[in-house]
Order: sequence, then C-alpha cells, then structure tokens
Amino acid sequence: MRNVLPSLVLLSSLAVACTQKEAPVAAPSGEQAGFAERYPARLNGTRQHFASDETQTRTALAEFKGYPDALKIPNFAEVGNVVARADSSGRSSAYSEASLESETVSRFFEEEKDGLRQKVGGAVSYASTQKKCPEDLGGAAVGAMERGVDKQLEERLRAHSEAHRYIEDHQEELGKANVETLDKQADKIAHASNVAYVRLELYRREVEALLSDASSVRSTLDRTIQESDATLNDAAAPKIKKATAQRHKAAAQAARTALDAEVEQDQRGLEEMRQRITALQNDYKTALDALLSDIKVRAEKK
Repeated sequence: MRNVLPSLVLLSSLAVACTQKEAPVAAPSGEQAGFAERYPARLNGTRQHFASDETQTRTALAEFKGYPDALKIPNFAEVGNVVARADSSGRSSAYSEASLESETVSRFFEEEKDGLRQKVGGAVSYASTQKKCPEDLGGAAVGAMERGVDKQLEERLRAHSEAHRYIEDHQEELGKANVETLDKQADKIAHASNVAYVRLELYRREVEALLSDASSVRSTLDRTIQESDATLNDAAAPKIKKATAQRHKAAAQAARTALDAEVEQDQRGLEEMRQRITALQNDYKTALDALLSDIKVRAEKK
C-alpha cells in the first residue's frame, strides 16, 4: 500500500489539472520488473483509498449540522467567514499538495511503526542504560515521537488553510473559547472539500494512468517468468543466482495471477468513479449550504 499515495502520477495530475494534455515528463514504468510486480497491488490500493476517503468524508458531512451548537456564543457572521475559507482552501492546489505530503508521511509512520518503534525505542533504551538512568526511557521516547509527528503534520497542513489564518486574526470576535473547536471544524471542512473536489479525481486519474500500462506490465511479467525459468533450467547457473531467479519468478507469478482481475475491475469501475465523485460533490454542497444557511440565520438573530 505504501506506493499508492502520493505517486508521481498523482502529483503530476495535480500540477496539470487545468491544462490541456501534454506529453508525459517521465517515461512509462510498465517494462520495469519491480513496478510490474507491484502493479496489481497498486491498482487495488488506489481503489481502496478512493473508497475509504469517500466513506470517511460522508461521515464528516453528517457532522456539519452539529457545528454551530458546539460553539459558545460566537460572532456567527465571522464563523461563516471561517467556513467559507475552509471550503475554498480545501480545493486549492497549495492545500492539496500539503495534504498529499502529510498523508504520505502519516501512512509511512503507520506502515513502518513497528520497525521505527524498535529502532527509536532500542536506541533510547541503550543510551539510558549506558548513562545508568533508573528507568527505561525507550517507550516514552517512542510515544513522544509519534505525538510530535502527528502535531507537526497538523500544524503543517493548517499553515496551508486560510481558515486557520482567519481564526488566528479574529480570535476576539470568534471567542477565544471557540478557537480550538473552530480549528478542528475547519480541518474537517477543508479535508472534506479536498476529497470531494480534488482527491477522488486524482485517484481516478491515477487508475486511468495505471491502466494504460496494463499491456506492458503483462508482457514484463511473462518475460520475467521466462527469464527466471531459463536461469532455473541452466545447470551451470550458480546456486545464489537460481535462488534469486526463484524469488523473482514467484513474485512475477503472483502478480500475473492477480493482474487480469484487477485490471478488469478497474476498467469497469472508471465510469462508476466519475459518478461517485459527482454524487459526493453534490452531497458536500448540500451539507455545506445547510451549514452556511444555519450560521446566517443565527448571525441575523444577533
């Protein structure tokens, strides 16, 4: 899953989202054996991320209606300005790039957390033992590292949202007691906006780009299996070379077995992705309009 987001295709799609088709900067990867072996998993992973982000965003939309009641006597006119800025920030290229970067780091830590915990915790434990500390500090160091990374990612993403800048500049009008709540609400609105209008489309383009490599990937996997067989059948080949060939063959065969089903599923799903994106955008707009309307009514009562 670690190769799914963000891929170079996703990032390049973001950069040229509003331009006409141009020649690719990077060469296709379908003829590379390593890429071909990971290809089915990457198709599957992109599809899963699409569905996961879609589901999480729908959950967030259902929470919008409760946002005004979570605030303590704010200036609702200013709250409306926060919401509008969170919405527009989520659709911006700056926020989208930062969001992709943050998610990449977050997923890296999630997927590699066991190894990182062992390395960081082991190093700190060793150092504390060497310095004859009365307690093993390894566990505490790991926890501090994880909390620090999460907090830094949050702050980094917020720096790309105009909503948080507005909250900072208007704390008195919004009510200092509401700042933390508004920060969290703005996070969720910006993220939902980004998923509905940017992220899901990037996933769809990623799948579309990957499918263009399907034929060359199929040929590469078949070639890898044939080359591996040739090495395995060569009586003069060194033992270590045969072991490597066996490993490559197994990986290529596993990918080849999964390939056709994954490609067929994504080919069928491309148009459905378009429809689901449109549906989520419509539902997002409905939820946001309802929230802004509620905030406007409350502002007019003041």
